[in-house]
Amino acid sequence: MRSIAIVEDDPDQSRNYADALCRQGYAVQTYAGRAEAQRAFAEHLPDLAILDIMLGDEIDGGFELCRALLAQRPDLPVIFLTSRNDEIDRISGLRLGAWDYQTKPISLKYLAERVGSLLRIRELRGLAHERPGVVIGALRLDEEGLWAFWHEHPLSFTYTELNVLLELVRARVGRGASYDALARATRQGIVENNTINTHIRHMRAKFCCIDPAFDCIRNVYGFGYRWACP
Repeated sequence: MRSIAIVEDDPDQSRNYADALCRQGYAVQTYAGRAEAQRAFAEHLPDLAILDIMLGDEIDGGFELCRALLAQRPDLPVIFLTSRNDEIDRISGLRLGAWDYQTKPISLKYLAERVGSLLRIRELRGLAHERPGVVIGALRLDEEGLWAFWHEHPLSFTYTELNVLLELVRARVGRGASYDALARATRQGIVENNTINTHIRHMRAKFCCIDPAFDCIRNVYGFGYRWACP
């Protein structure tokens, strides 16, 4: 049985989320604060974590908890579920390595679907080395498992970054991928161009960690970006 951790300081919301996920067959554990959750995670990590950002008196408690979780297990799926909908918070959460960022209120049915989807992706990622995937020059993509390799080195992309990369590659013939298309690819609702620019900047940096000469993601002024390598 897959285990889900919910870190939420509102007891009613925490109970509603937990009940919805329990009905889907998950083992759910809830925590009201960062310190309590971190003590539990030191002994046992869940298969997926759902974190609020504001936890009691800690304005950024969820961000701190995410850092600690991913330091223990970098491939752990983390969903931020919060009332904070500012673009800077969304960027900060995804920059930390969260797989998803959802704002309240949220449909319990939709939350259960997001959890199931991310857990399936994590399973598929574990099989990525066993599948050939799609090869485009030095890039190998496992679209089903949302995993990417550059010169056979795995790229530590977030779920959102991988979706952006897939859109770039699909649109590589012609002008490239528009800002609107890339925003839809993030699956994050309304996304500003600056957010896309931030994702692209982080993606380039991760490619460059493997290949300092990397220059395959080009800006198309006033339009979006294109994948420029064969």
